[in-house]
Amino acid sequence: MSSGLNMRKLRKAFRGMDINFNELSASEVIIRLESGEEYLFRNPSVIKTKFSGQEIFQITGSYEVRTTHVEEIKDEERERIEQIPAPSDEDVKLVASQAKVSEEKAREALIKTGGDLAEAISLLMEGEL
Repeated sequence: MSSGLNMRKLRKAFRGMDINFNELSASEVIIRLESGEEYLFRNPSVIKTKFSGQEIFQITGSYEVRTTHVEEIKDEERERIEQIPAPSDEDVKLVASQAKVSEEKAREALIKTGGDLAEAISLLMEGEL
């Protein structure tokens, strides 16, 4: 879906500022809230803006609101976590020492990231866990 924005004019307007715009080709975007409500955008226009080290996504288009059962989401998440192998003690200690957190927090981050050491350390250092 075309955003209706002229990307060329947008880039020209912000020239000289360290702002980058990219139009992404998305077929579907889902925003899932903790309450279980979902916003489903089909064929949206998505613009990713990068400014001062932050990435901002602008989603434009029609959407529908759906309500899901929070219990079902929790069940799906639990099943996904159960399929992830338990992180090794060595990995836990490495993440804990690098991120300067407890081993418990490190183990939680490793489980959340599917065992990805770098992502776990990044999550912890950015305070996202």
